[in-house]
Amino acid sequence: AARAYAGRVACGVLAGAASALAARRRTVAHAACTGEERHPVTGLPPGPYPVGVTTVQLDDHSRKDPDGGARCLQTEIWYPATDDARAQPKNLYSDFLARRARQEFIDRAEDADAIGGYRAGLTIEELDRSWQNLGVRDARLRGAEEGLWPVVLFSHGSGAFRASYVYFTEFLASQGFVVVACDHAGSSRYTVLNGKVVKAGGPRLDSSQEDRPRDLLFLLDSLERMNLGADSRFAGRLDTSNCAVTGMSFGGWTAAKTVDMGDPRIKAAVLQCPSLVRGTLGREVRTPVMTMIGTEDTVIGDEGNRLCREYSAKATGPRYLVEIKAAGHVTFTSCEQYNKQYGNGIGTSRSLTKPGTTYEPLPINEAHAVVNSYTLAFLDVHLRGRTDRRADLECNTFEQDIFYVFQH
Repeated sequence: AARAYAGRVACGVLAGAASALAARRRTVAHAACTGEERHPVTGLPPGPYPVGVTTVQLDDHSRKDPDGGARCLQTEIWYPATDDARAQPKNLYSDFLARRARQEFIDRAEDADAIGGYRAGLTIEELDRSWQNLGVRDARLRGAEEGLWPVVLFSHGSGAFRASYVYFTEFLASQGFVVVACDHAGSSRYTVLNGKVVKAGGPRLDSSQEDRPRDLLFLLDSLERMNLGADSRFAGRLDTSNCAVTGMSFGGWTAAKTVDMGDPRIKAAVLQCPSLVRGTLGREVRTPVMTMIGTEDTVIGDEGNRLCREYSAKATGPRYLVEIKAAGHVTFTSCEQYNKQYGNGIGTSRSLTKPGTTYEPLPINEAHAVVNSYTLAFLDVHLRGRTDRRADLECNTFEQDIFYVFQH
């Protein structure tokens, strides 16, 4: 039977007199009893697997780019790696920039309308020193111990960049998912296609609302071909019939629209502060969906948050709404690595609920712990079929920091 709970639902040892802070610490450190170290970005201990990362360009010849060629997508894949990756050096930020193949790629990335726009004076050299991530470049993909690795597609926000969500993409890879994110050409602030730097804007941006959901399904088609031998690294390792679509902001809308298209391979969706005002979603939502929002989000605003709550409430399949109270739009990114005072959920931020004032957001690693805790439980249940994890979706383990509503 369906069960629905709202507000401060407590579970297990968190019931009763435990303080919110103690509850958070237990949740954030759910593996602390094993001696694992919490990661400063994910807010949670990494999963049991080392993380590999690789970059590929995928070309969709069924669609024409404004330059006359195929629709091309610079794409990152994070995945569970073999144990020898633990002793190998971590990925550098500049590895995301076509591995520094040309100085132009670095120089253009530092422009104010590209990566340099996250903070005045930000350089790629600085990011190479400071960027925290789990990934090892081109490490070997681990063989799945039981069956195949499930697939998670991620879609970035408008004017964002595929690597700016490592708190989420790498955490899931460490937990045994193959996570794939492209730069949506035209609405990505920076990408490299066929050896040329491409920034946001122009005809590609004009068609991005139509292109983005098709990009995600093309990524899944490409993974199917890789699994069948087009890329020997992934051959016979992927469960492409068991996929979740995820995304943030415009990417959250993209994920919702992809669900709306009815592809049977899509078994679950996680929408982070989705900009649902962008377009009509016509299909009844029977696919399990988790919607995450920040109460203080000044980008999608009151109307956007209302639409998100309404979308979740109207879903007829399993549905979950996670609302982080002291959080904004950028809470659902790794932008604190660019700028610790970025605003809108990172550092002192303008308030939506009390206009003209500011608020102090939930510390970013704690907010990321909320996102990752609920996402992992959701994917364990709805992609992996782990019924033992349903109980973890039936409680508010972060007490006063969130509102939580679910039905499954």
